[in-house]
Amino acid sequence: MARYVVSDHHLGHANIIDYCDRPFDTVDAMDTALVRRHFEVVDPNDCVIHLGDIAMDMQDGTETIERLETLGVDLLVRGNHDVGLSDGQAPVPVVDACRLSHDDYEFRCAHRPRDVADGWDGWVIHGHHHNNDLETYPFVDADAQRVNVGVELLQFRPLSLSALTDVLDGCGARTQLETVADAQALLE
Repeated sequence: MARYVVSDHHLGHANIIDYCDRPFDTVDAMDTALVRRHFEVVDPNDCVIHLGDIAMDMQDGTETIERLETLGVDLLVRGNHDVGLSDGQAPVPVVDACRLSHDDYEFRCAHRPRDVADGWDGWVIHGHHHNNDLETYPFVDADAQRVNVGVELLQFRPLSLSALTDVLDGCGARTQLETVADAQALLE
């Protein structure tokens, strides 16, 4: 069983295509591609930790729950577009933040990096910023000890914690990797 992290699918959200310059013509094409790419890497026994905004659900949580089930998410870190989901409504735990350990790394996961408490000295895994400010919020910022797992930066696929720690092991000080593709080049 592998553990995966990912954020900001925004399934069903047509405006995200232009906002993040996603390479899809329609929301249906986007949703189909995102679900297909998800299951290209995730097996049924794997654990998926979604760092928020799985859908654009500002109402009653119904769409978020449907999308959680579609992707087989095991834990949702609530994003700013998951506000319609009330406590206890989802079939999986919904939290504001969580802590993960893998290899020798300690991670604090939150939808927005600013939601991590001051004083945390480990790595932060977050979403929220998509691909709109890669200078400040790239895929990996080694100096800030931050990892942005918005789907746009991950080739629209979840990232395993094993692959992430391999990338971090290969990073030196001042390393900034805009996308997972840059990380793959680093590891080759």
